[in-house]
Amino acid sequence: MDTQKSEFWQKPIFPGLLFVLLSLGLYWQSVGFGYVLDDTIVLDENKFVAKGFSGIWDILSKESFTGYFGEQKNLVAGARYRPLSIVSFAIERQILGKNPWFSHLINILLYAICGWLIYRLGRLLNLGKSLGWEKIFPLIFGILFICHPIHTEAVANIKGRDEIMCLLFSLLTAIYTLKFIDYKSQKYSILSSLCFFLALMSKENAITFLLVIPLILVFFRSEKFWPSIRQTWYLWIVAAVFLFIRTRVIGFFFDSGIKITDLMNDPFIGMYPLQKISTILFCIGWYLKLLLFPHPLTHDYYPYHVPKMNPTDAMTLLSLLMILSLVACSYYFRKKEKVGWFSVLYFFITISIVSNLIFPVGTFMNERFLFMPSLSFSFFCAYLAVKGLESNWKASKILVYSILSLVVVSYGIKTILRVPDWKDSLTLNLAGAAVSKNSARINLFTGVSYFHLYEKEMDVSKKKEYLDIANRYIDRSLIIFPAYGQGLNMKAGILAEYHKMSGDLDNFLDGIRKVIVVKPDLSFVNEYLSYISKKDENKHKMYLFLREMGYQVLFKKMKRYDFAYQYINQAHEMRPYNLEVSKEMVEILDAYLSKPGINPQQVDEMRKKAEALRLQNTLMEPKNE
Repeated sequence: MDTQKSEFWQKPIFPGLLFVLLSLGLYWQSVGFGYVLDDTIVLDENKFVAKGFSGIWDILSKESFTGYFGEQKNLVAGARYRPLSIVSFAIERQILGKNPWFSHLINILLYAICGWLIYRLGRLLNLGKSLGWEKIFPLIFGILFICHPIHTEAVANIKGRDEIMCLLFSLLTAIYTLKFIDYKSQKYSILSSLCFFLALMSKENAITFLLVIPLILVFFRSEKFWPSIRQTWYLWIVAAVFLFIRTRVIGFFFDSGIKITDLMNDPFIGMYPLQKISTILFCIGWYLKLLLFPHPLTHDYYPYHVPKMNPTDAMTLLSLLMILSLVACSYYFRKKEKVGWFSVLYFFITISIVSNLIFPVGTFMNERFLFMPSLSFSFFCAYLAVKGLESNWKASKILVYSILSLVVVSYGIKTILRVPDWKDSLTLNLAGAAVSKNSARINLFTGVSYFHLYEKEMDVSKKKEYLDIANRYIDRSLIIFPAYGQGLNMKAGILAEYHKMSGDLDNFLDGIRKVIVVKPDLSFVNEYLSYISKKDENKHKMYLFLREMGYQVLFKKMKRYDFAYQYINQAHEMRPYNLEVSKEMVEILDAYLSKPGINPQQVDEMRKKAEALRLQNTLMEPKNE
């Protein structure tokens, strides 16, 4: 290659500027966006972040969702301890106040730094002595990574900073480890240790670099595996310290002992083991497809956008075949093409921790989970490109430049088109609902977005239109997951709004009956029923409804004695001297009291109530003359 032309790349500032300009060009439109999705939890409504500097200790000493919920909820397996990105949000809040544009800009700049570090790492790998390997390879490596559309979630969503910071500090760990091996200077081992700790504090995924870094030494410094493990012993100490801190903060290692019962926090609920393994294999195959062909993209892979898979399903078998072929082929050519074998090992090591194989991560899959593993794809593609450019065959160089240009431009255009989806909750939910049509969660969220539009709209006809659209999305959500608590709560709210709008009590009761049968413990439903029961024109119908739901439905059919008592008690309060409803209430109370595990104080109160009702019923019973 032309040495004179290469002088441009010899100056370190130019690749750095290139990655900054490329990142800004792809993601600049996100600077004007607001908070979406989990930004609410980690930033927008996080009480610790709102304190600025004074909230930093709370962030460091508590589970990552505590600042939003006010307490540690343990909603997902293993809880979450990723304080570093949240600390950065607190610092921003202290300096500039609540300004999402600044947070978005920082994400873009950190992403550009990742591109530059990828370039630096590529140069350190010493893949060859020619100019192509020393300069062009790392540049292609970084550009392919920066342009890949799969990264839009991590960059355009402020919350994705944990992914960016995790990779950034993991790359620094690898770079300083290589310098430690090359120069035998202890300052590099210290810097490597510090960066690895910061990577772990950003996100637990960095722990996979305990294996990745020794493999870098094996493949690119000709070390043996176990000696490379011994040479990086200090990283294992750092990991142990982090795990100790994490355990002390959240109160357990990875298992809180609390069973996750919400499908939206553990999508594998109800699956038998082979179904779970088949679904995981299918997701890994899907990840591989997204690396090569990142379309369509969505932020929602919740039940059941990713379907339940069985061992004999064609897509399960295809995914398994793809995985085995990839591993077998790269292993077979490992001596001749070590980069391919390393890339495959890197991908499976880094994807393992978010694959649901080790522990459940709360969703089937997510595009942001590919942020770190996608490095393998860019690495191998850059390797193939430079191999082609070094060929003496002129057509090979033309082909490589053509393919590279096509890929970079296509990926760039896809990224630019994808970024606007993250503008606000409505645009994101609509984009997600267009792709993840079988996800209960995104249908719910889209329905909620339209319900908020309904609440804000002043025009009566437009309000009705928004409410109808919201209702359709909520119904779709409940068709996918009939027991979805949040969906049922929204359905009840929409039914209440229709009732307020039309005054049609019969339609409301028909709709709310279906909600109660699935989930009778919704507080909003009980409050609204009490509210409309107080109106004189509703009292007769409400009495009949409450009595029917309490005795015929919840007691006789469903054996839900606790809720049956709640409903029949409301009916009894409306007509306290009705003999029939009093008898039904006694029957429900007797059945309820026969159940074990009731609070003793509650038992005494119920027994007294039952005895009083029996006495009242005896006095009201007609006497035979």
